[in-house]
Amino acid sequence: MDILGPFPPAKGQLKFLLVAVDYFTKWIEACPLAKITTENVRKFTWKNIVCRFGIPHTIVTDNARQLTYGADAMIPVEIGQTSHRRQVFNNEQNTHELATDLDLLDEIRDEAKVHEEACKLRASRRYNSRVKPRSFRAGDLVWRLLGEARKDATDGKLAPTWGGPFQVTENLENGAYRLEELNGTPVPRTWNATHLKFYF
Repeated sequence: MDILGPFPPAKGQLKFLLVAVDYFTKWIEACPLAKITTENVRKFTWKNIVCRFGIPHTIVTDNARQLTYGADAMIPVEIGQTSHRRQVFNNEQNTHELATDLDLLDEIRDEAKVHEEACKLRASRRYNSRVKPRSFRAGDLVWRLLGEARKDATDGKLAPTWGGPFQVTENLENGAYRLEELNGTPVPRTWNATHLKFYF
């Protein structure tokens, strides 16, 4: 059982949807509501579930505040289904656990940061293990990736993706190269190895 919304108000100011799904048959029962109240949830459960299908073995919620804490609505006690959270609730124990959780907040944040960095490191190792390094020497002939801005618009979608050949004149390290055309005209700016490939 779950509450969806708020949605844009419909006729009668209906903006919430109370939904129950049978896990076995996947049968859905839904009811639009203007306001989530104990009475509305009780009526829905009694009319759409108990009267039609009998008393359910278990009612499962996603622990939404409206269905478990009693601020707005509760699963009705009349049908014999009590919420586990309300059944074992102890105000003193709850206050103590809340204070403990607040004390541990910095430690939890640090653990989350360490976990995040470990995940990033694993992802980068996995990616880097599949990357094949490409390097060019001065004098090598290469193709250069044209990109959309350098393509001839008159060619349409059949325009070539790679242009060239160009000759590598200088390796600037870190994957950057200076190029020149075959007639000796230098190509402006440097080019990264990811935008170059060998001309065969």
